[in-house]
Amino acid sequence: MTTSELRELYQAGKLRSARVCHDTLTMGWLAIFYDEEGNRFELTDTLGGRVSFESPRAAEEKVHQVADCPTRVDSLYRFFEI
Repeated sequence: MTTSELRELYQAGKLRSARVCHDTLTMGWLAIFYDEEGNRFELTDTLGGRVSFESPRAAEEKVHQVADCPTRVDSLYRFFEI
């Protein structure tokens, strides 16, 4: 969903949290939003392609432009921790 579509969902009170996670395909960071039921809404461009950020901070700033909700930032090494 685009930024404006996600902002409309937030203003309607439907988004409850966000997550910034590492994307292994693009080696960037993704912003993903969740509603009360756990449905996932990924930030995309107008053509539906993933929007990838160069750092977790950049992705987190974009989350806060869309919604003021609790945000979890995943560790880059979460799949490799022992």
